[in-house]
Amino acid sequence: MGTHLYKLPDIGEGVVEAEITAWHVAVGDIVSEEDPIADAMTDKATIELTAPVDGVITSIACEEGDMLAVGAVLVTFEIEGEGEAPEPEAEVVAAPKAELKPDAVQKVETVSVPTAPVSRQVSSGKVLASPAVRGRAARLNIDLAVVPTEGARVTHADLDAYLITGAASAPVLKASSPQMKPSPASSKMQETSPTSDEPISGETRQKVIGLRRVIATRMQESKRNIPHFTYVEEMDVTALEEMRARMNERRSEDKPKLTVLPLMIRALAVTLVDWPQFNARYEDEKGYVARFENLNLGIATQTDGGLIVPVVKAAQKKSVWDLATEIGRLAEAARTNQLSTEDLSDATTTLTSLGPLGGIVTTPVINRPEVAIFGPNKIREKLVMDRGEVAVRKVMNFSVSCDHRVIDGYDAAKMMQDLKARIEDPTSMFVL
Repeated sequence: MGTHLYKLPDIGEGVVEAEITAWHVAVGDIVSEEDPIADAMTDKATIELTAPVDGVITSIACEEGDMLAVGAVLVTFEIEGEGEAPEPEAEVVAAPKAELKPDAVQKVETVSVPTAPVSRQVSSGKVLASPAVRGRAARLNIDLAVVPTEGARVTHADLDAYLITGAASAPVLKASSPQMKPSPASSKMQETSPTSDEPISGETRQKVIGLRRVIATRMQESKRNIPHFTYVEEMDVTALEEMRARMNERRSEDKPKLTVLPLMIRALAVTLVDWPQFNARYEDEKGYVARFENLNLGIATQTDGGLIVPVVKAAQKKSVWDLATEIGRLAEAARTNQLSTEDLSDATTTLTSLGPLGGIVTTPVINRPEVAIFGPNKIREKLVMDRGEVAVRKVMNFSVSCDHRVIDGYDAAKMMQDLKARIEDPTSMFVL
């Protein structure tokens, strides 16, 4: 019998690490070549990893939700034949210890804090890290060379541990005055406070991994970096709905049934020809705003795993029937996890809609580095005065959230008035 080491393969496109979001095997399992082993998620896509050989699983590298560097051992197999020699373990280099200085006035008291795993080591050469990790470290003014790491590359988890424990694993020193004594009440609180982070009775914890972790990180980055403002306009969609009904009645069998979404996209595409600053990205770290001729519209789509944003490319060049077909294809691919990297890339702005659950008003969060996100809400009936008579009209609120560093409130209001005019007079959206 021998050993086979299966390493996380090079996925390409500059990917240096991946998150293991699901394991399909456990230690002791007998697998055949091409059997699913695990799912790995990068910043671009989720891929299924399969067994390269027949054998028995003797070890797996990490838990679900952990990051693994490309080239690191993912699974160890016991196989027939000689196999290969296991790799030697990396030498562990101790983190530098903090230098303690005596203080003649204050006495020193040691306070226990969580420490990094003992297997962490400090890089002694060129620091390896993904662009996302490097960007985060730069924003936090952290030198990656001093961050202890468990593997060959510095990961987000290593940064988190460094932020908790500091530059060294030495105890944190707290100065206290000899004259200060804790009160009985504070002493009692210290005695009764919990000493561990164990779940309490009735508490259920779910690890944040995979798509949910990516969503959380991106939303946090967006709200931290972008000063949002949201403008909302009420639009009368009675004529739009009447036109949609006529188009569906007259459509040929080879065309999909129209929802209101393709018509909204068509109106938006025509409107943004005159408002290119909304179809843009603000590359703030590079110091420029990029505007685009093509409207590559991200369509926020809810799946069982969370919210993802497939992209309708060059939406302004497509008919409403083409838009309906493409939206249907992307939605189905999203639900079945069949979206390609191309389907998820190059968005220039985003539209998010919950359809019938769309609520009255939404304040969507911008998908950074884009500068705007559009949010149509649900259609509802409303009593209005029409030429002195009470009439029932179909209305909808339409929201847009903007990056105030790039877009002024006046421009947002004017753009939305142009969009409103096209939606309330729907034939005008077919005239460029």
